[in-house]
Amino acid sequence: MFYGWRVVGSAFIAQMFVVGFFTYAVSLLVGPVKAEFDVSLEQVMYSLTFGTFTGLVLMPLAGALIDRMAVRWLMATGALLFGLGLFGMSRSTSILQYIIIFGLTMSAANAFAGSMSSSAVISRWFTASRGRALGIAAIGTSVGGVVVPGLVNWWLGESGWRGALENLALVILLVMLPVVVIGIRGRPADVGLAPEADHANAPTAGLAHDTHLDMKAIAANPSFWYIGFSLGLLFAVYGATLSNITPYATGLGHSDEQASALIMAVAIAGFTGKLLFGFAADKFSLRASLWAAEALVALGLLLLALEPAYGAMLAACVLMGLAAGGMLPVWGALMARVFGLASYGRAMGLMGPLITLCVLPSYALVGRLYDMSGGYALSLFLFSGITLVAAALLLPLRLDHPPGANPQG
Repeated sequence: MFYGWRVVGSAFIAQMFVVGFFTYAVSLLVGPVKAEFDVSLEQVMYSLTFGTFTGLVLMPLAGALIDRMAVRWLMATGALLFGLGLFGMSRSTSILQYIIIFGLTMSAANAFAGSMSSSAVISRWFTASRGRALGIAAIGTSVGGVVVPGLVNWWLGESGWRGALENLALVILLVMLPVVVIGIRGRPADVGLAPEADHANAPTAGLAHDTHLDMKAIAANPSFWYIGFSLGLLFAVYGATLSNITPYATGLGHSDEQASALIMAVAIAGFTGKLLFGFAADKFSLRASLWAAEALVALGLLLLALEPAYGAMLAACVLMGLAAGGMLPVWGALMARVFGLASYGRAMGLMGPLITLCVLPSYALVGRLYDMSGGYALSLFLFSGITLVAAALLLPLRLDHPPGANPQG
């Protein structure tokens, strides 16, 4: 078996735990932590706010380190900080300690051992199958969205929130950390191998002109802004809609169980989407693949905006789940194609804060429009229009140039 698939499996495990906790399971801690320290919900949310803004600083740093040092040890450092951070949070004696430990260690774990590092190392191992490999590894985020919250929820009932964090810390240190150290190799040359051979002149292959670009050169490339703003807008409308899907459904008279089923539909469709779009990224135009994801999101938003029957709502969530599954593998393949492998980490790290800044206002915007109109239809129609803007931003994108070049228009 080609060693690169071991790297994919290790990246799968890393993303499962990092994204599974930071994105999905952390919400389970809000209530217990709030009660433990007798503080407001706003104070508990400062942990996520601090973590988000710390990530704005760490993502460009991590991107530069990915291009300069052994990714294996960078990811191992992230896993170690992840485990130690969870243990430190479990021993916090005040909400301030909890906020500081969470903000510093969880953002570091996400930056060093999360999707960016995984995508970079996989892109170095694969050429013709890069999209498929990225898609399979990205399924780890979906699996993590089921497994990690399930474990944390079980431990909460058995041992309380402190015990849950201690148990998860042990799993990170005894499972994730060894998997990363044993399975991750930053470059094929590290084990005397060559990258996967390109048997079909795949569009994401062919990096003979790969060059090292500094941050200034990356930011001066118009493609950086086309891709960054397009994905930033796409992630913004998707994230804000998903975070409000439960109150949207219950507000239309559906039960909590039916609302939960909508979230489950998004997650299950995400599995399929990662495989389909990963395959498409190897066979078809990367821009067309991203357009397809954006079209699915826009269609799903329009269906939801019509406040349809439950069956149509379920179909809309499936469409959005398929699209969400395609975002990570297509994004990773696109960045490798445009900026090359030598500058992949720096380009991804620099784009992270840009996307985050696009996403942050979307949650407040939904709240404001809901207060104005008394429902979600206005924001959903607006979001579908924003998705079309995101698609239009890809029109000037040039993909027929050597990676790292600075095309005009």
